[in-house]
Amino acid sequence: MVPQESKLLKLLSNNDVTFFIPPYQRNYEWTEEQCQVFLDDVKKTSFNNLNGKEVEHFFGSITYFQDETPFGQPNKLVLIDGQQRITTTMLFLVALRDILEDKDLKAFIENKYLKNQSAAGDGEYKIKLKQVETDWNVYKNIVLGEPISDSEKESPVYRNYKYFQNKLKEYKENGNDLGALVDKGINKFSVITIELEPRKNSWESPQEIFESMNSLGKPLSLADLVRNYLLLGLDADTQTKLYNKHWMHIEKTVPHKVSDFIRDYMQCMAKKPFPKAYESNYKELYSSFKKLFDGLEASGLMESLSEYSNIYACIIGDAKSGSTRIDTILADLRRINVTTAYSFIMALLYEWKHGSFLEDDAANILDVFKIYCFRRRLLGITSAENKNFPMLTNKIIDLKRADNKKVKMFEILANQESNTRLPNDIEAARILETMNFFNFKHCKLFLSMIEEKLTKSRPDQNDKKLQIEHIMPQKLNDRWRDDLGQKADDIHQTYVNNIGNLTLIRHNQELGQKPFSEKKEVYENNAGLQIARTEITNNDEWNDEAIKKRMRWMIDFLLNEVLPIPDEMRRRNNFSVKEHKGLSFVDLQIVDSYIDFIADPNIRAKVISDKEVEFEGKRWRLSPLTRELQVRRGTVSVSGSYQGAQYWEYDGMKLADIM
Repeated sequence: MVPQESKLLKLLSNNDVTFFIPPYQRNYEWTEEQCQVFLDDVKKTSFNNLNGKEVEHFFGSITYFQDETPFGQPNKLVLIDGQQRITTTMLFLVALRDILEDKDLKAFIENKYLKNQSAAGDGEYKIKLKQVETDWNVYKNIVLGEPISDSEKESPVYRNYKYFQNKLKEYKENGNDLGALVDKGINKFSVITIELEPRKNSWESPQEIFESMNSLGKPLSLADLVRNYLLLGLDADTQTKLYNKHWMHIEKTVPHKVSDFIRDYMQCMAKKPFPKAYESNYKELYSSFKKLFDGLEASGLMESLSEYSNIYACIIGDAKSGSTRIDTILADLRRINVTTAYSFIMALLYEWKHGSFLEDDAANILDVFKIYCFRRRLLGITSAENKNFPMLTNKIIDLKRADNKKVKMFEILANQESNTRLPNDIEAARILETMNFFNFKHCKLFLSMIEEKLTKSRPDQNDKKLQIEHIMPQKLNDRWRDDLGQKADDIHQTYVNNIGNLTLIRHNQELGQKPFSEKKEVYENNAGLQIARTEITNNDEWNDEAIKKRMRWMIDFLLNEVLPIPDEMRRRNNFSVKEHKGLSFVDLQIVDSYIDFIADPNIRAKVISDKEVEFEGKRWRLSPLTRELQVRRGTVSVSGSYQGAQYWEYDGMKLADIM
């Protein structure tokens, strides 16, 4: 390994070599911003040299090794570092060639820098820079002047070529000499070339050298690092074969999501969480990847990644799974952004694809998981999902053994710890009664699911005519104040954004402050949605009692029909407690609620903390309060000792039973 100083264009003008970007390298990714910096450096260097100030511009290092080539063809220099800069230089030269009017200068650039005159035939050696396979067609067509397809025009290769074309046109139109950009500009760019000789010196390993280098362009992503790791140690033919068969398939199947996919694949295989893939932790995840799959053959691992990418594409919505029901559930999970569960879902769908689950079983499991997630979103609970959801992959073996997969999935989810609990009906109803449902992020989606359950048809969320309608308007006018009576403002403040006062309509005009009688007519005749009629148009007036009545119906329908859970879980704590320390009102999720003394329903106490209630203005533990009440009633037991949870109920359910 001997570094040598060279001029960039001298390096590119050698007709005895062709530069190859190997398949393990990332695609060309430089943006317009980086191309602008490059062009500014060319212009600045040219300007200084034209004005008598002799300067050069250092363009970094180029690292490569020489691979074997067929007899009669130029030497094959495989780039380890510098491919982004070399490609950008070539695109600049192609754009310059295509803008120039001087035929001799056009031919000079093409023959000197873009094509190999000594290469035989019309093969890949004819073009001086052989791109990564996914960039090759568009780059080749640009150099050869062939037509560019619409899909190729989306490539950064083409976009940057057009960027240079446009900027060079402007430069020329302003009276500047394009030829000087070469002669006095880029011709003065110097580089350090480093040739590795891995056959001669074992320590000059391309893989180790590559990993130790700092990227001078965009930082390497997790996908880049993993691809390099899998391919770098293989011979050129095997690299190309595996890249074309597997890696290109992955990139086409989950475009722009490869790093996320690899992280979720790691979680799926390890059955444990890893940090989300960000630029700041790509190297950390890469290190974990190598440890996780140490000793596995690259071919087998790439084949597995390729297969799982097909499943991942279904999860992210880029492909169909083969089951309409499963695709519908996956779409709903995407709508509420349950990305933390992708590794678990990927493992589940893999087992389904391999025959471990029937389609209905896989769909039932996903449906239970959807209910679980939707109930949690309703309460605004997302804590610990990033750590807990990947661990659910460990439960797939239990699901495979279970006779009833749906029941088993409910049992699994109802035995998570409290912060990943399955919310019961008591907790969900209490939140729904008081929450600002209009400002709930998924308001339209939840209302649409109610409509779907009523009619078996869900409204299109992208339909611009689909609106969330306040039945009692957001701003009261005199007519509404008269209809609501003396407490109009209190009623409005309490219920305007309540779920009972909201509906969906499909109408192209705002109903706003129109009286209820006119709104009813629209709901009945023009809105086209059942949710805009049910428990609305059967009312003569729309006031607090009507809103509360519809609120109770909406909550019951949502929890019983749209997001149902097993009867035994509706009032029970659906989570496990590692260490039980007696009655906990926090665990029961009833702090700030009222509980009733079973022996006398007129006696109520307000729950005010984890262990205490308020009764007659005093703070009590439940067991002492129970004894006090029994003394007053003259029915105190011989022992005088009471387990308070046996004597009190919440919403008609004994506390001991809820526990």
